[in-house]
Amino acid sequence: MGADVRVVIDARPALDPHRTGIGMYTAAVLRHVPAADPDGRYVAWYLDVRGTLSNRRWFRGWAPNLSERATRVPTRVFAPVSVRANLPRLEWLAGRFDLALATNFLPPPTGSRGVVLVVHDLAFDHHPETAPHHNPRWRHLFDDWLSRAAGVIVPSAATREDLLRFHEVDAERVDVVAHGTDAEAFRPAKPGEIDAVRRRHGIDGRYVLFLGGLEPRKNLEPLVRAFGAMVTDDAWLVIAGGEVRWAPGYVADVERAIAALPPARRSRVVRTGYVADVERRALLSGAEILAYPSRYEGFGFPVLEAFAANVPVLTSDVSSLPEVAGDAAILVDPADASSIAGGLDELLGDDDLRNVLRAAGTTRVAAFTWERCARETVAALRKARDRAAGG
Repeated sequence: MGADVRVVIDARPALDPHRTGIGMYTAAVLRHVPAADPDGRYVAWYLDVRGTLSNRRWFRGWAPNLSERATRVPTRVFAPVSVRANLPRLEWLAGRFDLALATNFLPPPTGSRGVVLVVHDLAFDHHPETAPHHNPRWRHLFDDWLSRAAGVIVPSAATREDLLRFHEVDAERVDVVAHGTDAEAFRPAKPGEIDAVRRRHGIDGRYVLFLGGLEPRKNLEPLVRAFGAMVTDDAWLVIAGGEVRWAPGYVADVERAIAALPPARRSRVVRTGYVADVERRALLSGAEILAYPSRYEGFGFPVLEAFAANVPVLTSDVSSLPEVAGDAAILVDPADASSIAGGLDELLGDDDLRNVLRAAGTTRVAAFTWERCARETVAALRKARDRAAGG
């Protein structure tokens, strides 16, 4: 975009100690977008009160044209004040900028028109009960920004359709830029790593794996019931994911569903809690199947991660998941536990089918690179810059 264009990226999600999909996306944007636009100037802005004395840098060396600005204010203070008072302004904290990329729906307070929103999904419209943190104040801000942002990026055509359906927004300002995945980071782990993680969690047999935060739209209760209803009687179910801040009670719901299983099945359910990247890769590599029957996704990172790890996938036939999975997964009705159970039995009972899906997944994941995502993001930012400059 040229050395005279300065782009601030909201890097806060990348520093979340329990990163979810938005955090992984933000980290990938910070690593790849500046490299895709070497003439531009990029700034990673974030909150880091603990770095006051050390003056530490989180993104040093990521790209020669990426600098960083930290605001030494705790998140617990910044978040409520910024929402209620619309202060402090991003331009005070990060310096002058031409564009701000809001990586998590809403930007920090700013008077600039050069804002590009990244809208990851519309779960709060489809399933409002799963998003209590998106309260009326948040929704008002979201609609306000949709009406004046210079651009909006969504990760799938399904999410774009949802955005246009539920909200007043100029379709010309909405760009579909599919996320990528780091296929190398999820290549199959070594047998020793897989054996170690199995021993650590007491997994004594082939297993079906779920990866993701424990929240209602991830549909864990029907998955647990489906596991109990399967004809296949030698498989384990491993649920790898921790409590999410906005749904603290859902873990208890999942535990109740597990407790209702027959004793023999219940003894083969393992909950690992939140897992870090290395353990996540080993668990995924050792799985017979990734089961991801989510009720709604704007994209669905675990599907691509499984493809990269050479693991067959069962996922839902709704929202963006068929768009991401293509013909490389078994699609089921997430509202029907018997449909999920039937899909799991089919996959576990058919070696040839699993091999076909492994090959299809390897081909499929090759199209979802962060380099492509970065190029398309830069193109969307350029269009937004032209709109903002044009008034």
